[in-house]
Amino acid sequence: MNPLFSALSAMAERPAPHARTTTADLWTDPHISERMLANHLAPEIEAASHRIEFVDRAVEWMIARFGLGTGSRVADLGCGPGLYTTRLARAGAHALGVDFSRLSVDHAERAARAEGLDARHLCRDYLSLDLEERFDLVVMVMRDYCAMAPGDRARLLGVVRRHLADGGVFLFDVDAEPALDLVREESAYAPDLMDGFWADRPYHGFRHTFRYDEERVSLDRYDIVTADDTRVFYNWVRYFTPDTLAAELADSGFGVDEVHGDLAGAPRDPASGQFAVVARPSS
Repeated sequence: MNPLFSALSAMAERPAPHARTTTADLWTDPHISERMLANHLAPEIEAASHRIEFVDRAVEWMIARFGLGTGSRVADLGCGPGLYTTRLARAGAHALGVDFSRLSVDHAERAARAEGLDARHLCRDYLSLDLEERFDLVVMVMRDYCAMAPGDRARLLGVVRRHLADGGVFLFDVDAEPALDLVREESAYAPDLMDGFWADRPYHGFRHTFRYDEERVSLDRYDIVTADDTRVFYNWVRYFTPDTLAAELADSGFGVDEVHGDLAGAPRDPASGQFAVVARPSS
């Protein structure tokens, strides 16, 4: 059989939901993490981070809603280059950021030191975080919760629960089911797909998009073929309603206090592709 036909057929084969995850590869690859950092810091790009205007509004809302200031302790899981930790520290809070990406963590540390802020950043997998500290607020932004497999989401909630102070809460945003309605199963090919995002040398890029209606999940699979090797990246997304998210949180001992349209406290729009929740341990 033609080996190229076999290779292309394998790329197009539908994997089982969350059969493989490549989150660490995405955030630790030197070239990709450099591109991700550039996206984080571009003020008008909503890719790795929300636009800076939204970040400012979100932080203002968090400070007002949760009474953050001197003596408050906040943790940002998946902090990137510290867009939230530095702003929260400027308000007087002690801020901790945790992220896979060494480039992003180093940027966040430089920014915090330059301003003399009470913020520190760890290059670590937050799923294995086990600190003595406890926090009044734990945040996770840009719908990172939805990129994880079910077992990892349960692990995350265990980590959050261990690190919340008495009365502390978990604020995060998720992809909503209306966004799944827009997902179409399709494929794409391009030399240097996504403008060279995936490698620092010439490559052929293939993207296959899959829907899993029963599981309320989508997958973008990227096969990146260079002269030397082939790498595969999986971008999974789980889509929730407030009810399905509340049920999942309840399984890990959390209750939902509030549902908002976003992390800046906007009213929820049932037709929107995202929403945010404030959750706390239920016992």
